[in-house]
Amino acid sequence: MSDTVFWFVIIYLCALPFIGILGRLRSQEASLKDYYLAGGMLSTLPLFLTLYATQYSGNTLFGFAGNAYRAGPVTLFTALGMMSVIFFYLMFGKELNAKAKSLHFITPADYLEHRFGAGALVKLVNLVLIFALASYVLTNFKAVGLLAEQVSNGRISAAYGIFGLALIMAFYESMGGMRSVVWTDMLQGTLLLAGCLGLVICVTAQFGGLVPMVNQIVANPSPDWAPMDAKQWRSGLSLVVLFGTAIAVYPHAIQRLYAARQWSTLRNSFWLMGVMPFITTVPVVLSALAATLLLPGMSGREADQVMPRLVAFLMTETPVLELFFALFMAAAMAAIMSTLDSAMLSLGSIFTHDFLRHARPDASEASLTRSGRIMSWALMLAMAGLALSLPQDIWSLIVIKLDLLSQAFPAFALGALIPALSARSVLIGLVGGCATAIGLRYGVIPMQTGGLHFGVIGLMVNLSLIGLSHIGEKRRRTAADAA
Repeated sequence: MSDTVFWFVIIYLCALPFIGILGRLRSQEASLKDYYLAGGMLSTLPLFLTLYATQYSGNTLFGFAGNAYRAGPVTLFTALGMMSVIFFYLMFGKELNAKAKSLHFITPADYLEHRFGAGALVKLVNLVLIFALASYVLTNFKAVGLLAEQVSNGRISAAYGIFGLALIMAFYESMGGMRSVVWTDMLQGTLLLAGCLGLVICVTAQFGGLVPMVNQIVANPSPDWAPMDAKQWRSGLSLVVLFGTAIAVYPHAIQRLYAARQWSTLRNSFWLMGVMPFITTVPVVLSALAATLLLPGMSGREADQVMPRLVAFLMTETPVLELFFALFMAAAMAAIMSTLDSAMLSLGSIFTHDFLRHARPDASEASLTRSGRIMSWALMLAMAGLALSLPQDIWSLIVIKLDLLSQAFPAFALGALIPALSARSVLIGLVGGCATAIGLRYGVIPMQTGGLHFGVIGLMVNLSLIGLSHIGEKRRRTAADAA
């Protein structure tokens, strides 16, 4: 990468701490609601941009792109998966937003405790959410390390890049909490949208247009790609279900449902989010597929760097576009940071509100908020250190996390839709679903999945167990009433 790209990114990063300071100045009170939910009064545009910037991250630009390069057109199903998230949000979003306003929820566990009571179910769901957040943070830290090396031409190692950005995020997050995170997300989401659309335009120009590019991809598939047979279609469709159910219950996504000013604000943001896969995910995947023709020969974890390498290639082919590519690299950095700061803020809220508050019941809101700020620094640096030891490619880590996270979906969705559903039934389903997904992944359950993802099979077991338990409980209640 050229010095222009490098310094463009540096200037962008230097602006972020000032947004953190502004967020601190605009804070209305020293409370957990103000710090973790921006007071619960987000309007449509900020809510849409923070949802967008959070949902489309380093996983998109590195994980999705790397998998598209390795696996081929089946990765286009990720766009449908990202769209299906909106459908699953609609199943419980209105309920959670209304309850959060009246009962002052902070974390996902608040809703579960209200709906099912404090018990084993809430604890187990919280463990699943913490694992998902930690994995989410680690994959994005891994992505930001790759990007730092690319942008600086190796002058900044992955380790220094990870820790440097961790310090910047810890600063602005600890200063203004979600308010600062949302404001940085607005900037980062705008950069990401412009970068993704601009990149696919530049890539298609190499082939003389979109149709010629697609024709060449179809005519010259990579030898590593599996043919789009029935198994691949099952795999793609199960990916849609996995993405939709898991991403809809990300803790930082649920907290944005809490933070919306009202249901109409949330609904309008959802409609805007519905079109985003076609102008973000699809351009990224198509660009990665085209990269197999422009930059052949990458394999394994190396393919996770296809997007920055593609940008570098295009810049050598068309030097006049150097400033645009600087914008795209800043957008890539923004995408990662917007997800990291949101996930870390959510992780901090769980530790502060769900654990520390119970351990210190007499602590004031101001004291807990100060502890939350300290937690932001501690967790950010700890996760940055762990990210350096990740052995797997980003896509594998994404899928492992989603396998388990999708098992938490029934607790929120069915809890909102079925008032009579008991905590016992949901707990039985959650345990069975998690055990199935883990057992399949690590070979404990010897079973041919036929292309279905382990998390989807686990979710099927989960829902079946919930249904059987619920029916059994209804029959026992009917028998007891009759007696």
